[in-house]
Amino acid sequence: MKLSTKLGCLVAAGTLACAFAAQAQTQAQTGDAAEIFRGKTVTFFINFTPGGSTDVEGRVLARHLGAHIPGKPAVIVQNMGGAGGSIGTNYLGQVAKPDGLTLGYLTASVGKQALGEAELKVDLRGLEFIGNVPDVNVTYIRTDVPPGISVPADIMKTKGFWIGGLTPDSPKDLAERLQLEMLGIEHKYLSGYKGSPEARFAVQQNEIQFYNEGLASYRAAIEPGIVKNGTVIPVWYDPLEEGGKLLAAKAAEGIPARPFHEFYESVKGPGSLPNDLRWQAYLRINQLSTSFLRVLMMPPKTPPAAVNAMRQALIDTFDDPAYQADAKQTFNNIPEFRSGDAQKAALYGVLGPRPGVQEFIADYIAKGYRSVGKK
Repeated sequence: MKLSTKLGCLVAAGTLACAFAAQAQTQAQTGDAAEIFRGKTVTFFINFTPGGSTDVEGRVLARHLGAHIPGKPAVIVQNMGGAGGSIGTNYLGQVAKPDGLTLGYLTASVGKQALGEAELKVDLRGLEFIGNVPDVNVTYIRTDVPPGISVPADIMKTKGFWIGGLTPDSPKDLAERLQLEMLGIEHKYLSGYKGSPEARFAVQQNEIQFYNEGLASYRAAIEPGIVKNGTVIPVWYDPLEEGGKLLAAKAAEGIPARPFHEFYESVKGPGSLPNDLRWQAYLRINQLSTSFLRVLMMPPKTPPAAVNAMRQALIDTFDDPAYQADAKQTFNNIPEFRSGDAQKAALYGVLGPRPGVQEFIADYIAKGYRSVGKK
């Protein structure tokens, strides 16, 4: 036998051996994970109240997740809202058992930590990162705000309406306030709603006139409800950031409004985007409210076999045509799931401070607490 042939056989044998070893390792890991989940119930934990975007998206995902987890466990949904999502996140990090049977679907937690929110008692870097789901918020206003709102630009003629929020340090609240102040629109601020369903009801009751919600609840509840009946209209939605550029979100196609940066230039003039500290603070908050608005995490010290199995199960679920069809039918959007070491590194980078901007935001939060009105 020629030397080249012998070498080829050795290489082939080695390749097969490596392939068999990798397959055996995968099977062993899958078997370990199956033993963790078989006959058990996984709690799909949501840190906001029922009815908002986080809940709507999470429940559709939970319906399909169990079929992709080794051992095919049952999956139940549990909501724990309050403090802009901090109560539920604290529970996941401090109380939930690290047995692989709890998965957190968390909104606004990354922003809370990045902005130094005191009510968040856990460090997200200590939880087991599974992945993130980008989203954008759609901002809407009642059409009967004087002198009447028929197109988004009419908001520039208004004075003194009430905007609603969760907590003054919530990225949702911060974005609303900064957007209106940069546009020079007078407003009054009422915060403290437990979740978006409660704030939405306040809009319907005319207690507040201006609010923003994620795409899922906008598509599922706002668009076919209070937009269709003429109570509110969308005025803008969050832009996505990619490579330092602000872009329109593809998932927002069909909404009769523009991303905020385009709306700003439409009323202030082309090339009018500011570059002051307030604008830099807005860009920072927008990043926290879009790319890392929602993260999926498990309690600290969850077994690696369970973490890896859950991550793969989520990848498979988001790729599942049955899930995609359900999401499309329920809220007219198919969310994107991002995972892996690069995403984890990006998350840790987002959680780091921004000198100058960080101090500005801290002062702005304090100003928000002082300016919250009462009705």
